[in-house]
Amino acid sequence: MKSSFELLLNEVIKKIDDAINRHERSEVAHLSFQALMQVKDELEEMKKVMDPKMYMPGYPRFILDWPGEDGLIAELINISYLYGKIRES
Repeated sequence: MKSSFELLLNEVIKKIDDAINRHERSEVAHLSFQALMQVKDELEEMKKVMDPKMYMPGYPRFILDWPGEDGLIAELINISYLYGKIRES
């Protein structure tokens, strides 16, 4: 499960990077720049630790109310849920 989860995590990190780049070009992007940076840091930490007993992201608490027309918010919530299901092999 870890390898398929890591692939999903990398895809979401890429989408976050794309949104950060849109902000830097003064284009419209979901979430604020600060929120995107926090989420990216938490996703990177998840990728590094890969153990929900050692680290759980905090971003799901504040992005639930954010509009998610492009599906990014739903993906972030799903990644957090799947990460919580990781078990040591």
